[in-house]
Amino acid sequence: MTQHLTPDELQSHIDKLPRMDIAHLPTPLEEMPRLTERLGGPDIWIKREDMTGLAYGGNKARHYEFEMPHVAEEGYDVMINIMDYHSNNARMTAAAANKIGMRYILVLRNAANRNVQGNLLIDKILGAELHLLDEYQSGDAEGYATKLKEELEAEGHKPYLIQDYLFPRIVGMVGFVQAGIELKEQIEAANLKNVHIIGVAGRSLCGFIIAAKSMGLDWKFTGVTVNYDVPLKGYIFEHNKDIQELLDLPVTFEQSDMRVLDQYVGEGYGVMTAQVNEAIHIAAQTDAIICDPNYTGTAMAALIDQVEEGGFSEDETVIFLHTGGLPAVFTFADQLAAFKGKV
Repeated sequence: MTQHLTPDELQSHIDKLPRMDIAHLPTPLEEMPRLTERLGGPDIWIKREDMTGLAYGGNKARHYEFEMPHVAEEGYDVMINIMDYHSNNARMTAAAANKIGMRYILVLRNAANRNVQGNLLIDKILGAELHLLDEYQSGDAEGYATKLKEELEAEGHKPYLIQDYLFPRIVGMVGFVQAGIELKEQIEAANLKNVHIIGVAGRSLCGFIIAAKSMGLDWKFTGVTVNYDVPLKGYIFEHNKDIQELLDLPVTFEQSDMRVLDQYVGEGYGVMTAQVNEAIHIAAQTDAIICDPNYTGTAMAALIDQVEEGGFSEDETVIFLHTGGLPAVFTFADQLAAFKGKV
């Protein structure tokens, strides 16, 4: 039988890693009373990771509290990142790199000839060195970035190509093990019972799962997939032992710890469905919560549909994990403005 850790004991495992203050913490845990009333289902709350600061906020701020000290201590002097043109990750990495004064090169897929708005605009304002790839170049974005890395090495630099390393994938979970300790305190203060957390299936939910299992909490989890291109098995589930080893914990997450919903993706990442468009308007017009078309909008569409279809028990407290992504709203302005449905 696994011996559970107290919050202080779990914190001591996290404190062994270098960390810097980047995020505005703790983030609020708030009720969504009007959405709860509209759906007529279980009580719905929201964990506001969109309020972490760092260039419009998001879950990545917690990630970089642990990743940036690692990058700096290893002696790297330039970061290279490969992302899609409307990426939240790209924006927040640019902001985090500025926090430690590190040069940042951003290779963006499918970005040539795009309107400079949303995340792409913020990337530019933050001073990222942008390489905007066309559709043809995007097919080998990794090769393009690797060539940049080799050129920098030839000039005497020590570049950190994020996609080459396992650490960024794991350290994002560490930030949310920390968040799990924070959330436990907030849940107890609000006297919430039968907690069921729903959000985008990824590192953040896995961090919460580790925290819950380590502290012996009975939280349940639902993850919502947002694309077809990144299988969860390779992206997160195969790294459960890596995070366990990094933090020296008695337990880790398993695939069976998370109910995964993959029916809300639509055509794929970056293509907003009518259901997501409606969910964005519902969240905004009930409890004034703005979701983005790629991540949180998809998770909100799943939450609404699951409540309507009986996917949660009436006695559960559903906590929606809002992971940010606000600037992406402006990239999809035409579709969002054209919404004609009744909210």
